[in-house]
Amino acid sequence: MDEIEIFENKDVDLSNSMLIVAFPTVGLISSIVGHYIIDTLKLELVGSIVSRYFSPTAIIHNSKPSPPVRIYAGKKICGPDGSCEQLTVIISEFMPPLEIIKPLTDKIFEWSKEKKCKIITTLEGTHAIGDRDEKKIQVFGIGSNNIMNQILKKHKIKLTKEGMVTGVTGVLLYSGVLLNQDVICLLAEAHASYPDSRAAAALLEKLDIMLPLIKIDPTPLYEEAEKIEENIKKFMMQSKPTAPIIPTSPAHMYG
Repeated sequence: MDEIEIFENKDVDLSNSMLIVAFPTVGLISSIVGHYIIDTLKLELVGSIVSRYFSPTAIIHNSKPSPPVRIYAGKKICGPDGSCEQLTVIISEFMPPLEIIKPLTDKIFEWSKEKKCKIITTLEGTHAIGDRDEKKIQVFGIGSNNIMNQILKKHKIKLTKEGMVTGVTGVLLYSGVLLNQDVICLLAEAHASYPDSRAAAALLEKLDIMLPLIKIDPTPLYEEAEKIEENIKKFMMQSKPTAPIIPTSPAHMYG
């Protein structure tokens, strides 16, 4: 873990927040959802994760360069009963190399425990079984323990019974079991061949239900999905395969 460092721009109270981990996956679901949350809720850049193993790339946003793995946080929103909700997002446009995934997830667990985050939530895309119902895209869930599974059932999210999850999400899930940490994975049926805005919107609907105090409206994603996907398809047709902006990830789940 000495090869991975977390730099904080400022010390922010993240106690009891939901930490969303968004690395690229099938249909780039996590990337779409992560960016949507950051932009619509106006989350603040509060830190970054740096490693010599990461892509030697600077991400430019609003004319400011940042490392490929960034940490954003929103403000605490509290209800009349005194309960509060807060979102923290770790996001990247690139998948880390295989050899760094376990040390990276260890570092994320260490940092989230230090910041007293309540739940780690990962976002994934999964291949639909048969033809996907475009009007009712299914979202599934996996919890690291019975308490997390009860939360998924409470919000009417179907539990995944069998399958395999790889990459950062897979390691976070099994490490959550070993370390007795609260981890949830949400998976939406997604197309693997291009960024899937509809699947991302379906996943956002579930997050909105799980976080009643934080309003996450997925409607714009649904409304712009066709336009977004058509533009991306045109770009993919016009671009050379040797120079993609974001590499397509392999399937992260089957079964």
